[in-house]
Amino acid sequence: MLSCQVRNFLSAALLFAGTVTATEAPLAAGCRVTFERPARTFLRDEAVQFLIHSDSEPQDAQWQIHDSYGTQWAAGSVRLGANTSSLRVREQLGVGYYTLGLQLPSGDDVEEVFCVLPPPDEGRGRGGIFGVHYLPRSDEEWQILQQMGTRHLRAECPWTVIEPEMGEFDTRMVDGFIEHALEHDMQLTVLTGHTPRHYSEKPIDAEGRVATAWYTWQPKTTVTWYRFIDMMGRRLLNRRLPAPPSHPADTLPRSGRPLVVAWEVWSEADQNFYYGDWDRYLDMLRIAYCALRDYERVPIVYGSCGHWTEMSITVAANCSDYFDRMAYHPFGDDPDYELMHWFRNMPQVLLRAGAPRETAFTEVDFHAAEREREAGFILRLYATLRAFRQRHYIRSGCTGGVITGGGRHYALVDRVEDGYRPRPAYVAWAVARWLLEDAEYIGPLNAPDGARLELFLRNGVPVAVAWTEGGTATIRLDVASQAQRMTCLGRRTGLQGPTATIEVGQDACAILGVSWRYLREAVTNALERRLTTELDHESPHNSAYLDPLEEDAAACVAADFPDRLREAVDEACDRYERRPAHGAAAFFKVQRTLGAGMLQAVRNGRAAGELRPIHTNTIWRLAQQLEDLGEVADALGKRWWRMNNVTPDDMQKVREQIHAIRERFDAAQRGAECPFADRLLDRAVEQLRLVTHSGGHRRGAWWAAVLQVRTAHALTAVEPPGLRRLFVALHFPTGRPVTKGTLLEPGPHQVITARVYNFLSRDVSGTLHLQMPEDWHCETPTVAFSAPPGGCSESIPVSFDIPDEPTPWVQKAAWRTAGTLLVDLPEPLPANEEILVTADLGGGLQTPPMRYRLCVGGYPSRATEIDWDV
Repeated sequence: MLSCQVRNFLSAALLFAGTVTATEAPLAAGCRVTFERPARTFLRDEAVQFLIHSDSEPQDAQWQIHDSYGTQWAAGSVRLGANTSSLRVREQLGVGYYTLGLQLPSGDDVEEVFCVLPPPDEGRGRGGIFGVHYLPRSDEEWQILQQMGTRHLRAECPWTVIEPEMGEFDTRMVDGFIEHALEHDMQLTVLTGHTPRHYSEKPIDAEGRVATAWYTWQPKTTVTWYRFIDMMGRRLLNRRLPAPPSHPADTLPRSGRPLVVAWEVWSEADQNFYYGDWDRYLDMLRIAYCALRDYERVPIVYGSCGHWTEMSITVAANCSDYFDRMAYHPFGDDPDYELMHWFRNMPQVLLRAGAPRETAFTEVDFHAAEREREAGFILRLYATLRAFRQRHYIRSGCTGGVITGGGRHYALVDRVEDGYRPRPAYVAWAVARWLLEDAEYIGPLNAPDGARLELFLRNGVPVAVAWTEGGTATIRLDVASQAQRMTCLGRRTGLQGPTATIEVGQDACAILGVSWRYLREAVTNALERRLTTELDHESPHNSAYLDPLEEDAAACVAADFPDRLREAVDEACDRYERRPAHGAAAFFKVQRTLGAGMLQAVRNGRAAGELRPIHTNTIWRLAQQLEDLGEVADALGKRWWRMNNVTPDDMQKVREQIHAIRERFDAAQRGAECPFADRLLDRAVEQLRLVTHSGGHRRGAWWAAVLQVRTAHALTAVEPPGLRRLFVALHFPTGRPVTKGTLLEPGPHQVITARVYNFLSRDVSGTLHLQMPEDWHCETPTVAFSAPPGGCSESIPVSFDIPDEPTPWVQKAAWRTAGTLLVDLPEPLPANEEILVTADLGGGLQTPPMRYRLCVGGYPSRATEIDWDV
């Protein structure tokens, strides 16, 4: 059976044409109502008007409009007849989910739902967490996603569809996606994978479930994958969305965001959507990382379900530097617990190696446990994501969480026979996006037991999001004169100040206009959470590789550094409270304290003679805090558009420094890189993008970039360089693929073919060294190679033998991540072996060894059946 992603993609391959401008809803025999927009949607502040079509005799019908809380907003009568009648609602309907009720003279009572959404162009900000994994089937579905404010789409571009015939690319699907994404202002996480049938190499079906799933098998060679990825990179990368409108106070031209926000290599490769050799997946990951970054430095996502074992193998194979984010696909009704649990699992493998990475939640099924709470759950979910500082989140449509015809309670929109019907969650999603997309997260506020309060600044206005884990709670908040309480569906009610008493429950709500005095509390609480926990959140489980940040920072920066950081934040809050217009500048000073700490950690690592995991992990955590405090500063600066702005000279200087660091190191090290320093530079580039996107009104982000660049420059004197853009991929033509592995049967005349991938800017030549298992008693093969720039070498064969004596063979269990495989082989031989391959360019420059894991033996096992005396 095809995966849901591939099925959807194949079924929708050519459905990008056709525009629908109205949807219909049947009311009764011979009577229907139409709406201007799909999914029965109106936008706030525009007229609400229905067209009712009837072929009956002229008659009067009564109508009422109620919201989801049962409040009546409007009522009247409308004349129906053998024509079209217009029903215009004179009352102003706010954002919400509504029901139009009609009482016909025939006695029929008909109800039809519709919704009013905030304008999708309001509240534009960093839309990375407001993404969906869904393939629109028509222009109408693109409009449905756009009008709720979708900013980010996970777009599957499967190899199976794009190369239907060997060597012939059909890019109509890709081109259609690009066109629609640009038109609807959506960034893409591009998902690639799934092997075409003509390239698939069927594994041994030891598990009994891979026989027909050819799209999950590995490609027979890596070069076909490289050609596919290279073509896709040329087509998709270095494209930009339209720039946002400028503001009279802008100091920089506003830039459009990159079309592609990330590139995911295979979905759930460590699960059942990839049955090939794990080493072959790592080859494909390395190729994608290097080939795509030749076009644009787009973040590469490791396609994962979060399995510790595969990640451990990836790190041991020296492949941890070939991705920027880790995919994870959580589900459940408690996002706090699930996220806490996630960061205590697979990410720990990278922390152990001192190679921290960000997470990309690329296909997620977080939903309320109770059907009626799905809408109220959504605002809670997105506030939680912001509190966890997540920037890449995609709601899964694979199981019906976006647009569905299956009637699932957690869908945003139902696909019905005559069009699309919105659900309350559709409104709640649009409200959460409008509220939080361009709001800056400040930190948690003190709340009663069982309740949560998270503080944001939105366009210079303090906003608190509140909910409970169960039951209700009473909170008291100081509020401004025009403060309001807003439900998850956008309904607003005024609050009486200066102190308001508010009942909150499991359905999250927002309090717009809380007192500015809570800024200190939120900033201080956020800093304490960062300093006193291992992974920036409370957990009953300890990390084996991190201590609370204040302990790690005291160990690798200075003993008094945590206290100095606390004092700096306290002074910034004092300065802000005395002179609010200087609040942003006060937090720039805190950022400089953090930057000095990062530099000191580098110096201490150099003095210790090595950059240990405690150094890199701590620097990474301080870099995150640097960005967080920049966000606080920029939130304060939004109250004064013409203050604290970034000039063109400011920007150019930092860009030149980044370019100079990379060019100088590349030239000095003949193409080798310092991966950790390079990732800090990538973070700096992303911060600079925020500055240009805002028109220069994010000096806090600019300071974060400046200090990250300084630290990266210092790191290049300490971090050992390594060749990433030159590597070797091995293929075993005399072996047999098996789920997550390769099986070699003992005997003579074995062959390995090696291919050198060269993404440097020059021709390279040198020697390949293959370190063979000692038990095979064969010489270490050494062969010459040459590879052109931006491509790969010819396939280089290497011959060897595996001992097939003594006999009789015995049965042993060969281990794979998919389980054990019973095989036959000579008694002295292990059933699992490794081959390491290195490319030596001379002059001391060589690639890190790539470790290939092998199963050894004959399959199926016959050890208990064979008569060895015959």
